[in-house]
Amino acid sequence: MNHFKEAPKITFPGRKSASSGRAGSAGLPVLFHAEATDPDMLYFSRFNAFDPYLAFSVDGRRFAVTHESEYGRMVKESAFDEILLLGEVREGAAKRFKLPKGKLPATHEMVIHLAEIHGIPNFRVSPRFPVGLARKLREAGMILEIAGDEGVFPERQIKTAAEVEALRKGNKASEAGFRMVTKTLAEAKIRNGKLVHGGSILTSERLRDLISHAAFDAGGVALHTIASPGDQAVDNHCVGHGPIRAGELLVVDIFPRRVADGYWGDMSRTYLKGRASDAQRRLVRTVRQAHKMAIDMIRPGVTGGKVHDAVQAFFDKEGYETVRNGRDPKGFFHALGHGVGLEIHEAPVMRAGSSWKFRRGMVVTVEPGLYYHGLGGCRIEDVVHVVPGGCELISRAPYRWEIP
Repeated sequence: MNHFKEAPKITFPGRKSASSGRAGSAGLPVLFHAEATDPDMLYFSRFNAFDPYLAFSVDGRRFAVTHESEYGRMVKESAFDEILLLGEVREGAAKRFKLPKGKLPATHEMVIHLAEIHGIPNFRVSPRFPVGLARKLREAGMILEIAGDEGVFPERQIKTAAEVEALRKGNKASEAGFRMVTKTLAEAKIRNGKLVHGGSILTSERLRDLISHAAFDAGGVALHTIASPGDQAVDNHCVGHGPIRAGELLVVDIFPRRVADGYWGDMSRTYLKGRASDAQRRLVRTVRQAHKMAIDMIRPGVTGGKVHDAVQAFFDKEGYETVRNGRDPKGFFHALGHGVGLEIHEAPVMRAGSSWKFRRGMVVTVEPGLYYHGLGGCRIEDVVHVVPGGCELISRAPYRWEIP
């Protein structure tokens, strides 16, 4: 990659106020050596960078170290309070460590130099922090605290109004994909049990391509989209392959990332081309009822585990057996939902026994599913925003699933 190629400008929701620069309630200085694919770095910097660079905080102020080629863009677009030139930092570190003329300091030497200038005895870092750099810093006597399950910025779980709107737009890209699925299945003809569309057999691969184009036109990049027919869907993260057949359930899970700001959409629907059996109709109806029940239960103060366990109890009552932790799981064997934001899967996770409580501003998926060999799978997923007294849907797509 050309290091001097300009990255696309992106406008982040709440760019100047999304992060205080402090590591949540701990208040420790934070340290990054990462680029924009690291969600914590993106949250901290609000800057789209191709290559890793140093960034840190001091007393709530955010600092970055950048090459001259990125300086102007970073000044205009980032959330940093102060931007240091890489060349100047290198020069200072070289003098501090008395390096031979012409020898560049290593990254850990630049960090030590900056820490001594700003009086920082230790940093808090992400679990994604480069292990080699961490080892060098610790060998030099620096204390690094690795963030736990709460993450570097626990406040990421509570979305601002601007972030909720970005997630709503991410789900608009998902919705565009589902409109394409419905259109394609409606246009497809059944020949010898297989679907034919545009003169060719309709495959999972072809449907995935059509979804990707539709999502991109709506501002999202949809990679690894699931279009999983029949028993393939029982492996609930199988993306699907080969011909799509009439009369079999088709699980479609579309999770595009917005080009504009890095926020995600995440929705699932289940389809069938042709005429469904009674068993298939009952399966889809039961999942749909569980989906609605879960959404109705979500409100501030309710635990995530209570909602998941209620869905599990409902499936059990309806006679749908679940087997977990085996080589051949079946039934409702995955979590009911998860947070979504700058990561497609982020805290909190709604699973059995979860003790965390919903709080106003959280955004989570609700995605009950049932999966059985010989019958296929069904998953229905939407995204909700927790508001006073309940939650609101921020994803929209029809639930019409049986397409003649």
